[in-house]
Amino acid sequence: MAFGAGILMIVLNIASTTAIFLYSGAQDTQASYQAAAAGGLVFFAAALLLGGVLTPIGEEFFFRGVLANALSRYGQWVAVLVSSAVFALAHGINYLLPVAFVAGVIAAVLLHRTRSVWPGVVVHVVNNSYSVIAPAVMALMV
Repeated sequence: MAFGAGILMIVLNIASTTAIFLYSGAQDTQASYQAAAAGGLVFFAAALLLGGVLTPIGEEFFFRGVLANALSRYGQWVAVLVSSAVFALAHGINYLLPVAFVAGVIAAVLLHRTRSVWPGVVVHVVNNSYSVIAPAVMALMV
């Protein structure tokens, strides 16, 4: 279920960022990650490990494991929406904000349904790893 939610996040990520870039001319705030992923095997592996795996683990343990659980005393939806909003804002006010908010909502709902932070970690790892792997694959194709 979490892996499927991660795939859904990829689709939403592609759709929303494509629309934003096409209609607003926004700059890519993750260009440095994409450059690292396309900079050779060592940089790719480091970007995948750090950005694709370790960052999602740390972020999920903080935003869902600590923040959402602390906010759950005010109700499940307060915990879901507030922790997701803080998570999105932590990613900056840019084109990633709506994508990060939706990812936060999915991870927080999974937290409340499963009573575990790990399904959210899986969603986050799938989404972030795609963001590292796709540019590297595109760089190889050019």
